[in-house]
Amino acid sequence: MQKRKIIWIIEHCDIKGTYPFERAVTLANLLQDESVILFVKTTNQQLIDKLAQTGLNIILFERFTELKKKIREIEPHLIIHDGKDTLVEQVEMIRPFCSTIVHFDDFGVGAQLIDCHLVALFGESHEDSHVHELAGSYAFAVSPNLEKVAYEILETPDSSIKGELPHIVVAFEDGDNNNLTYRTLRHLTQLHIPLKISVAIDDDYKHDLDSLKLMALSRKNTVIVQKSDALLQLMPQADLIICNANYTPYKVAAAGIPCITTAQHDNELNYAFTREMNGFIHIGLGRKMKQSIIQNAVMELLLHEQRRERAVRKQRNLEILTNNEILKNLLLDLAYARHNMAHI
Repeated sequence: MQKRKIIWIIEHCDIKGTYPFERAVTLANLLQDESVILFVKTTNQQLIDKLAQTGLNIILFERFTELKKKIREIEPHLIIHDGKDTLVEQVEMIRPFCSTIVHFDDFGVGAQLIDCHLVALFGESHEDSHVHELAGSYAFAVSPNLEKVAYEILETPDSSIKGELPHIVVAFEDGDNNNLTYRTLRHLTQLHIPLKISVAIDDDYKHDLDSLKLMALSRKNTVIVQKSDALLQLMPQADLIICNANYTPYKVAAAGIPCITTAQHDNELNYAFTREMNGFIHIGLGRKMKQSIIQNAVMELLLHEQRRERAVRKQRNLEILTNNEILKNLLLDLAYARHNMAHI
């Protein structure tokens, strides 16, 4: 049978960060038996350099209108869009040249015109979704690096405190516009119990590092870890992770680690994945974070082993590490027109 031509369109969105690019690369690698092209829009040169090293067919573009001619020439069987929310005009422009269009986490009006909408960042009302919308934790693709770390952690399933001191990892990915890293660390330094604290700083962190380092010096066993994969490096040693409510909690749930989440902005406040039913403690909007609330959440997880065990069990029951196979098969079904959305 003829290879399917699959096009990915990935546009950078500040609110969603760089994960959509990671998801596209992860799934494109799983579909290498087909003919896959990634059209990429971003001004992040570091990200562009990283994409260039994947060995995938990457084509940069600046304006969505550039894609019309290229898509018409390729005649793809499947178009997948991720990252920025879309407009009606954008979908209508490419619709004549492809029979099947799939979007990930698209909260624009363009999502109403596509064939399948896969949503990991679903809200409380996702059960009343449109017929073409598939909302659930399976919409998160697991990168090879995350998969490796998660399996390493799963080999030691005990949820008890690992070292002499409870180890808290603070990780606000995707830019941390409101500098919740600083705010969270300041609150943690006021806890009068022995702790080890590691602060993960990735390439997207936009704020002054000196103020963080100065605060870290004021408390024993507190370190700043500045690396592109800081969170993944710290996860195996973490007894508790404090992070944003975007895609980061999925990384935590893949391994199963007690976790407190707080929203970086109003959009994250609406995402329903990081709730108690999935093993998280969610404390609301980060810029309104009160010291007493985060400290109470920290103490609840550190002092009560049964609470930690329940959190880990709920996360691992989601079986995030099986997501890639689900997504691969679904996308292949769509590319080969083996689908009927009413029965998926």
